[in-house]
Amino acid sequence: MAKNYGKEFEQKFKEDFLKLGDCTMDRLYDVTTGYKSIKQVSDFIGYKYPNEFYIECKSHRGASIPMANITQYDKLKEKIGIRGVRAGVILWLIDKDKVLYVPMSTVKQLKESGEKSIGIRHLEDYNIKEI
Repeated sequence: MAKNYGKEFEQKFKEDFLKLGDCTMDRLYDVTTGYKSIKQVSDFIGYKYPNEFYIECKSHRGASIPMANITQYDKLKEKIGIRGVRAGVILWLIDKDKVLYVPMSTVKQLKESGEKSIGIRHLEDYNIKEI
């Protein structure tokens, strides 16, 4: 059986977030009952005073991830601009051993400017943090 890097990455992310202390992080489970029209807003919802976090975790091989792989885009972009709410993608580029935080406002900006993927090449010019 192939190793599931994505699930291991999600577990590590949750463990690391909880190390901040005095916070909470809940995993929203994938809807796998065959109802394709039902999608969760993100993989995780967390809280660390004074912010609520909507986080989608993605792992991908190569130096970037296709925009099409960010399937929660429409739901997460609704969180942009809400005071105290942080929404974004935690992206592990497996082959490059890089973990990036990409705020949804940046995902939206890249998508609207015609970018087809998000990755290392965007680090210097966009609000993307290596973590």
